[in-house]
Amino acid sequence: MKTLAVLICCFNRKAKTLACLASLQTQQLPVGLQLDIYLLDDGSTDGTSSAVQEQYPWVKLHQGSGSLYWNGAMRYVWQQASQQDYDAYLWLNDDVQLYPDALHRLWQAFVELPECPGALVGSMQEPDADKVSYGGRRSLRAWHPLGFGALLQPQAQSQQCDFINGNLCLIPRQAFAAIGLLDKAFTHALGDFDYGLRLKKAGLALYVAPGYFGRCASNSKLNSVFDASLPLSTRLTLLNHPGKFVPVDEWMLFVRRHGGAIWPLLWLKALVRKLFPRLWLWWRGKKPADLHGGKVGSR
Repeated sequence: MKTLAVLICCFNRKAKTLACLASLQTQQLPVGLQLDIYLLDDGSTDGTSSAVQEQYPWVKLHQGSGSLYWNGAMRYVWQQASQQDYDAYLWLNDDVQLYPDALHRLWQAFVELPECPGALVGSMQEPDADKVSYGGRRSLRAWHPLGFGALLQPQAQSQQCDFINGNLCLIPRQAFAAIGLLDKAFTHALGDFDYGLRLKKAGLALYVAPGYFGRCASNSKLNSVFDASLPLSTRLTLLNHPGKFVPVDEWMLFVRRHGGAIWPLLWLKALVRKLFPRLWLWWRGKKPADLHGGKVGSR
């Protein structure tokens, strides 16, 4: 019997959380695979916890402080799950609607890989379009390791990537043993990107599994830092909210850790944002939105 710990966190979106759990409940699992579901409710006030306890009493429910955000909540619930000896861990966002055969296909792709991966990502599809919303990316240039490429289109075979989104991501026990938990230095976004890059530095490959595994809407630029129709004061507030945008000190740490030979230039660019946020917002308003790990705006 193989065991898989499913790790989820939530905050004030009861309907989506319950729908995600419902899609888990109806999964066509491969023979010999057992799931344990861990959910951390980070201070929801919409009745999420009581609804989960009533409808899904087998879920291992934990309570957060209300200030953990994605990275902190996933780190906490992962730490709880790791007290048991699982064969693998599965990151799952609570706004994902899994296809009925998603975990069967993801596990099959995992066992068919020629080597134990660091991570295996399942791509998400936009709810109203045949378009990838989350998954894996490659670096565009060798000299610029943080030059994020477009999301990879799922293929018939697994393909290697450089960056992973945490919406649906399988982490084998061996990878967890190699580098441990998500880094507590990150609050919300960037934790998944950082984890994948740390796995690569440990010599473990990252893969995108074949096909789509569920539906999950990507975050909109509307009402975000990059929405030029908002008052500057509002955009400045969003810029300093960890659930809306990556805190500048965390981004500076990220580029120093993973920016390769050009990290000083990326760090100095971030310093402009720290010292002159209004100027930075004006300048960024002339460019496409940053990717920043795919979590911005989800809380």
